[in-house]
Amino acid sequence: MLLVLIALPIAFRSMGGELLAQQQHRLYAFPSGVPVAESVIDDGAVPHSYFNIAAVDLDEAAGSLTLAISGHRVCPDTCPTLTLALVSLNEGAHQRRALPPSAEITLTPDQDIFTETVTLPLQGHPSLYPFDVYTLWLGLAGSVEANGQEVPLSQELVLEHAIITTQNQVRENTLWPPVAIDPQRVQGLTDPFAFFGVQQLRFDRPVHMEILTALLLTLMAISAILAVAMRDIRDLIFGVGSLILAVWGIRSVLIPESLPVTTSVDMALSVIILVVLLGLIVRAAWHFAGEGDVGGMPRRWREGRQ
Repeated sequence: MLLVLIALPIAFRSMGGELLAQQQHRLYAFPSGVPVAESVIDDGAVPHSYFNIAAVDLDEAAGSLTLAISGHRVCPDTCPTLTLALVSLNEGAHQRRALPPSAEITLTPDQDIFTETVTLPLQGHPSLYPFDVYTLWLGLAGSVEANGQEVPLSQELVLEHAIITTQNQVRENTLWPPVAIDPQRVQGLTDPFAFFGVQQLRFDRPVHMEILTALLLTLMAISAILAVAMRDIRDLIFGVGSLILAVWGIRSVLIPESLPVTTSVDMALSVIILVVLLGLIVRAAWHFAGEGDVGGMPRRWREGRQ
């Protein structure tokens, strides 16, 4: 009871944050991960480019994250052609030889306002739902045309001429504060370009979903065990099917239909059902053992013969 009283305020706060979509309005600087305030925007810097990378869809089954890249460019004359590569990175850069999965967008001189969508793979285990965590190490690289030459984008060049932010617009998942990763940590020996920034995006489930799942599974397990232990054996035998259906029916409440894999909730419910069946077997064996004597003859037959 004490744990429930402690968990409920946390769950209500999480539910309120999701209903009000508080996280969807929060921006983080790339690659530092520092929350962006209005005061850090330098309106006097010209030429300047503004990029926002928003996570708009997380597909657990496919293990992919869809990003919407939008923004605008402010140029005194004609904006240069810009190529931006988004790469899904991970550990083991010294072992790999090929470039990890990536997507590339190109902005032509006539594209002052732009919106592009790319999909990148991410790491995670949907079977751990609702305690599943998904991680994307987002690396950015690119080039810009200057005086007829292609100039690679560097950290200094980007800091001087661009503002890049990241954002979470996936309602079913929460984004931890992004963390900057040293580009040298993920730079492969054979990569065709150098990354000017790498940021870790980590997604998990809202806290209230984790609390709700834990509480419902605990209450269901206690109810099932009490039913097996305290109900009359005859009622238990005839009602065990309904009890199992009631236990498994919790699955439709806790697990979204978009998860086609066996989850930790499925395993927990399966364990509860096995405990119910095992308890039924023990209760039935105990009951029928009390009905018979040492020789195996039922007590009512023995009493009838006497």
